Amino acid sequence: MRHYRENFAESKLLAETVLAETIQRGVRPNPINFMVWYEYLLKRDAFVVDRIAVATDHEETAVELFNHIVSRICVMNEIDGLVLKLVNDIISDIDGWESNLERHTQTLEQALSDLSAKSDVNLASMVVKNVVESVKDLTDSARGMKSKMEEVRSEVDTLKKQLEVSYKEAHTDPLTGIGNRRAMDKFVAENLDENSFDNFSCIILDIDYFKRINDQHGHMVGDSVLRFIAKLLQQASKGQDFVGRFGGEEFILLLPQTSASNAYAFAEKLRKLLQDTNLKLRNTQDTLKFTASIGVSTYRKGEMVTDFINRADNALYVAKGTGRNRVVDEIEAANTKFA
Repeated sequence: MRHYRENFAESKLLAETVLAETIQRGVRPNPINFMVWYEYLLKRDAFVVDRIAVATDHEETAVELFNHIVSRICVMNEIDGLVLKLVNDIISDIDGWESNLERHTQTLEQALSDLSAKSDVNLASMVVKNVVESVKDLTDSARGMKSKMEEVRSEVDTLKKQLEVSYKEAHTDPLTGIGNRRAMDKFVAENLDENSFDNFSCIILDIDYFKRINDQHGHMVGDSVLRFIAKLLQQASKGQDFVGRFGGEEFILLLPQTSASNAYAFAEKLRKLLQDTNLKLRNTQDTLKFTASIGVSTYRKGEMVTDFINRADNALYVAKGTGRNRVVDEIEAANTKFA
C-alpha cells in the first residue's frame, strides 16, 4: 500500500515546508521529527494534528506520534495483505466454480439434445447415466465450494480478531493498560454532543513529586505506582467514564452526564482516596505514600475540545502551584494569580 501518494513536486514542497517549520519552532529536523511534521502538514491524521496543536514539548510528543504513525502503517500493511489474499482466494474459487458449472451445463444440454433427437433405449440409458454423473460432479463441486467458503470465513474471523488486537493496542497505554490519547479522542467524539454540553466534565490528575519516587526508588517502582493508580482510578470510576493516561504522571478522566459540582466532588473523593492509600513495595517491604493535585473543568457549548481540556490542565497547574494535594476547578483557577 502506498501511504504517501504525493507526486515529486508536492513531496518536495512538503519537505521544504517541514524543514522551515521545524527550524522556525526550534525543533531538530531529525528523521523522527521530520516524519511527524510531514504527517502534520498533510492534515490526514486528526490525532497527529491535535497533539501537535497542544504540545508543549515537541521532542517528547514527536516520539509518541512517531510510534503512532509507524503502528498505523504496520497495521494497514497487515490488513491490506490479509484482505488481498482473501479476495484473491475467493476470486480463484469463484472462477473454478464458474468453469465447472459451465462444463456441466454443456453436458446437460447435450444430453437433452440427444434425448430429443433419438428414442433408442440404450442411448437414453447412457444419457441418463451421464446426467447423473454430471449432477454428482456438480454436487461434489458445490461441496468443495462450501468448504472453501468455510475456510474463508475462518480466515475472516482470524482477521477480525487480529484487527481487534491491533485496535486495542493502538488505543491503550502500554504501561498502565488504560486508554491513551487516541482512545480519549474517540471517546470525546462518541460522547460529546450538543445535548451534553452542560454536564460533560474533565478531571486531570497529576501525582505530586513523582520525580522523587523515581529518584529514590527507581523507575521500576515509579512504573508500578502508575499502574497502581490507573487501577484505582478505574475502580473508582463509573462504567460510562473514560480513564486514560494523559502523559508522564498525569491521568485524565472524562465524565459524561456529570455536572461541574459533581465532578468537583468526585475529584475530591479521588484526592482523598490517593492520600489515604499506601502502596507496599515487594522488594523492600517499604510503604509508599503519595498525593495528587487535580484540575476540573466542564465543557461549554460550541468551544473546541482542546479549550475544555486546557482549562482542566490550567486548574491542575494552579493546584500544584498553591500547595499541591488539592482540587482546583476552572473558576478558582481563573481567579487565582501567583508567580
